[in-house]
Amino acid sequence: MTTQHAKSPCCQGSIYRFGKRRRQCSACRKTWRIRQKRRGRNRKRSARALLERILLEQHTIAHEQKRLGLSRNAVAERYKNAMRVVAGMPYRLKFLPGPYALLGDGLYFKFKRKEWVMYLMAVKPRRGKKAYFLNPVLLEGRECYERWVKAVASIPEPIEKRIMAFVSDGFRGSQALSEQRSWLHQRCHFHLLANLVRGKGKRRYRIRSSRLRDKLLETTRIILTSRNGRALVQARRRIRQLINRQTCPPYIRKQALEFMEREQDFRTYLKDPNLNLPTTTNAIESTGHMIRKATRTARTPASLLLRATTFLRLKRFVICNGNHQPN
Repeated sequence: MTTQHAKSPCCQGSIYRFGKRRRQCSACRKTWRIRQKRRGRNRKRSARALLERILLEQHTIAHEQKRLGLSRNAVAERYKNAMRVVAGMPYRLKFLPGPYALLGDGLYFKFKRKEWVMYLMAVKPRRGKKAYFLNPVLLEGRECYERWVKAVASIPEPIEKRIMAFVSDGFRGSQALSEQRSWLHQRCHFHLLANLVRGKGKRRYRIRSSRLRDKLLETTRIILTSRNGRALVQARRRIRQLINRQTCPPYIRKQALEFMEREQDFRTYLKDPNLNLPTTTNAIESTGHMIRKATRTARTPASLLLRATTFLRLKRFVICNGNHQPN
């Protein structure tokens, strides 16, 4: 014969009702709720302040232990649980009108003699000076085109549809990634100029071909910023003359030839001034340095990703000035 009425889970006795949620067993008089509530008092304090002190203000667990008057394990457990709560929250970005520019940079780490790269990404609207962080992606292996494709695939679809340009440091495969997504590509000016002055040091009179490199640097800046067609032609001719000299170092010649081959990638901000593109990746690279400090005690890739994600959720954005060029 089938059971006609529900029985209590403890004694299989009849169930008495007390209101809409409360129940009682007729045999042992045990009571329970059909929808369990979280036990204990309601939480009055948030651990977000603890995360900000440790991740943003660089406090240590030992410092928080003295401040809160708790054991080291208690502070560490509270810190870990707070990170899981913040990192587990759904990502929400307030959509601003107009297209976005994607800023990307790779951050290298090593665990057990294996290389890992954290792919940092931020989107900058056309209007405004804030670039908003996306969730970081941590992948094993060196930075390459295939892994950047996986990182970009993690961008939420509503945000990905608004991206019109990609600002990068010129890593191998950055041009192919931009072409695949039909994005404009803006390469970082700072990386180019830093490579041209590499090894000069403070005592320039002791550096071989120092004057040649100063002239090459000045001419390169003209090509990066000028709109004058005649000045651009003269600057290109001048660069060819300088790199053909015997005193030009081989690695400087290599950098100059690559620049002349991909010159248009450095001048995208001039061709499309309405996008207000930044000309460097300094904003997201400075964030990478802060992430290294905030995750200095991470010992595993999972711990590193959790701390980095929490750090970016707390920081939310970075100031990134574009280069608006009026028509």
